[in-house]
Amino acid sequence: MLLTLSPSKIGTFLNCKKQYYFEYLDPEIAKIKKQLKKKRAEMEMGSFVHDSLTLFFKTPPEQRNWVKMTEILKQVWQGPRGESYGFETLEQERKFYAQALEMLKWFVKNENINPDIFALPVSPPGKSFDDYLVIPFGEDLELGGKIDRVDKLTNGNLEIIDYKTGKEKDDNLQLLIYVFLAEKIFEKRVEKVRYIYLKSGNSPAVAPQITDKQNAKEKILDIANQIQNEKEWAPHVSKLCDYCDYIAFCPAKK
Repeated sequence: MLLTLSPSKIGTFLNCKKQYYFEYLDPEIAKIKKQLKKKRAEMEMGSFVHDSLTLFFKTPPEQRNWVKMTEILKQVWQGPRGESYGFETLEQERKFYAQALEMLKWFVKNENINPDIFALPVSPPGKSFDDYLVIPFGEDLELGGKIDRVDKLTNGNLEIIDYKTGKEKDDNLQLLIYVFLAEKIFEKRVEKVRYIYLKSGNSPAVAPQITDKQNAKEKILDIANQIQNEKEWAPHVSKLCDYCDYIAFCPAKK
């Protein structure tokens, strides 16, 4: 049976096998998944920021400035969005909007706003599946994901950028998955790949080496093997349970 893994699928499996089962395998949940999915304010804010950055780089370079960025965010947000987008009150939504503005303001001030763009998502806002890249990655295994931005360096190699509006990650597996995707699809070497943490301003970068790729490949294949051989799908109780759409069906609910 063909298995497709992405950074989000891997993260879900490692965080909670039961959630992975509910999300991707349970035939009964699949019938009602759309009704169970809840909008969450922080996630929606993150999506609006990502879409704003993509549209900003689709603007002609001479028009890219802070005023233009504020106009784009306003256009993307189209607020107030209210409870249907996870915002409990108008005051809460205004706070998230202010956070988004602050992150984008930092970006315009501190990042290069005129890079040599090689590839951007084609369809913001709200159509992320159109930008989902998939490559073969072994027997009965595919690797997939969505890349926020790819720049072309002066030597012709590529740099991958991944925007983050949440907490900082402590591993680079997601970045290396993007390296595999980009090098296969664009047939160019990825020389550099980095997160841009828009809250903290940190931007850790990786210059992927052969050993990095080999270690990442082995880890991905090991996770794929675990998923294909999993029988129990036991829940893992943690503070993340508060954000799970399937808590009502979980055997560890209490």
